[in-house]
Amino acid sequence: MSRKNEIRLVVIIPVYGNWDDTLATLDALAKQDCKQFHVLIADDGSPSPPPPGIHNYEFAVYHRQPHGGFAVNCNRAARAALDRGATHLLFLNNDTDFSRDFAGGWLRTIANLPNAIISPVIFWFKNPASVWFSGGRMTVLTPFVRLSRRFQQTQAVDVVCGCTLLVPVGAWTQLNGFDETFALYFEDFDLALRANQAGIPVMVAADADLRVWHKVSGSFRGEGAWKQQYLLLTSRLWFIRRHYQGPRKLLCYGLACAHLAAMALVCIPEVPNPKLLWRATVRGLADSAD
Repeated sequence: MSRKNEIRLVVIIPVYGNWDDTLATLDALAKQDCKQFHVLIADDGSPSPPPPGIHNYEFAVYHRQPHGGFAVNCNRAARAALDRGATHLLFLNNDTDFSRDFAGGWLRTIANLPNAIISPVIFWFKNPASVWFSGGRMTVLTPFVRLSRRFQQTQAVDVVCGCTLLVPVGAWTQLNGFDETFALYFEDFDLALRANQAGIPVMVAADADLRVWHKVSGSFRGEGAWKQQYLLLTSRLWFIRRHYQGPRKLLCYGLACAHLAAMALVCIPEVPNPKLLWRATVRGLADSAD
């Protein structure tokens, strides 16, 4: 166990626009009963400038960098947090909500599991009693189906969600952070699988104080379904290539085609741009993914 006064928790909030939700998340952090944490707002070159209120939180530091994608942004922010003496990094989406006991719950969890990568059970903001994502075991369906088991106790899993993700600095350094090949999506699954391979515990925490309510894809609101799907397709193909072998890989490729066809039906009357769809596919199958 670690003593709480030895824990230096830095909450990293990756941001790409969506300022209203970002301010709401910062307000939730400002209301925490436990104040033993710092916040780094990592602006990934948002298309619109931040509102003046972003600078009103004494516990938070705002950093803006040129747009590089989610993994690049998180890695840059993690380096800044390490420079500030962090022992643990808590990556937290900017469209989340949680209770006043959230920070205290994390400090308690870290004290008991100081070397583990941990994610909580995450619920829908619009349907607070329903699980949005929980993490779980790796199967051929993992790249396509959202794992949403309502865990009753903290336990080891294969993959966890980056929406809210606690990583000890030692584990982060050993794994070299998120793989920046994944510009957006699946970098969290990839990190968890590499951690398991390295003998680093990966856990889902069932503690009610750690629960998060997620507003889901706030940065894509008003952008249309296919902009998000192009990014998903590229990262999904990279993930399949890296973490599946033999018949399981072939099955995943088949499921990727089926998933794409299903999305085409769901998104009607919006249709994909053939050029952008082809580009996303080619990128996902490029040699750099190996």
